[in-house]
Amino acid sequence: MPADAICLHIGIHKTGTTALQSAFAAAREDLAALGVLYPGRRTAHHGPAMSILGRPWGWAQRGGEVADPAVFDRLARQARRHSGRVLISSEQFCEADDQGAARVVAGLGADRTHVVIALRSLGQLLPSSWQQYLKYGQTMAYGKWLRTVLDPEYDGRVTPTFWRRNDHGALVARWAGLLGPDRVTVLIVDDVAPQAIFHTFAELLDIEPDVLLARRELSTNRSMTASESELLRRLNRAVGKELSWQDYETLVRGQVVEGMLSRVAPPEEPRLSTPAWALDVAAQRGATAVAEIRGAGVRVLGDLDALGRLVDSAPQVDADPVGQLPMDAAVAVAVAQVRAGAGRSRPSRTRRAARDVRSRLSRALPRR
Repeated sequence: MPADAICLHIGIHKTGTTALQSAFAAAREDLAALGVLYPGRRTAHHGPAMSILGRPWGWAQRGGEVADPAVFDRLARQARRHSGRVLISSEQFCEADDQGAARVVAGLGADRTHVVIALRSLGQLLPSSWQQYLKYGQTMAYGKWLRTVLDPEYDGRVTPTFWRRNDHGALVARWAGLLGPDRVTVLIVDDVAPQAIFHTFAELLDIEPDVLLARRELSTNRSMTASESELLRRLNRAVGKELSWQDYETLVRGQVVEGMLSRVAPPEEPRLSTPAWALDVAAQRGATAVAEIRGAGVRVLGDLDALGRLVDSAPQVDADPVGQLPMDAAVAVAVAQVRAGAGRSRPSRTRRAARDVRSRLSRALPRR
């Protein structure tokens, strides 16, 4: 990228964004010494992105907050003031509509902005996307969710952000139309070589790869297993409507989910299985996206045709997934319960919510 480029990394979700952003943030001082600004103090630039979307972080009717539009404006001014390369990263930017994307380009400056979009096969994204929605209180079972979002007559009421993120052809065309195809780079993420995306960003920023690679293990954001997913779905169904967003974020996302994901799940533990019909639909839509991206004339790094190939899925789990929850996962959840109840400085409302979550979890966990 040019020496004064503003590199805007817009995701998409579930393409290694968390690991990348953790590395960017940890390397902030080293990047600055090399002339690359990673603005702010947070791990990623989700706040400015959400201010563009005009959508709350969390549940709109129960405590979710909408970021002030000025949040993005401050980021844009800081980026424009820096004469060297600037790196901005949030997967939330990929959900911007035509008007929102135009505002981003106007704020950063069309003369300096270069957009980077990382993509994976839709068939690979389906299970991880559903699991991500579970972390926001989703209660719909995976099979029903697939039938809903992959239905040709899908009306957008269930997880409406899914196709904003994953209509890959339209996403690339939107930004290419604003900036020109020479200002848009598409990265095809390869699960076999996950470190490749770190090398690519190092090349784009003209820095040594080790600046980022040395920090690539700081965050993994692994997917949940089948049993972990079902436990969270049942917990959402049991208590989700009773909590404010702040309590849900603290007790469920911050304690239960992080507790489960803190362990290393062995490879033999059953993963989420995607039915063959859904993988067929995903491959068909991926092939359409391949043609649209190729027609847009943007720079593509990696095998673009991979987006349209049929992918394999984990084997089907026949037994009750929660009944198969391993002991170490149950212990991790129990530890989360203890920690949630130990915060005596929390408001009484939050402590009551924590007791309710622990009670529901104790009934959901298998007896060992």
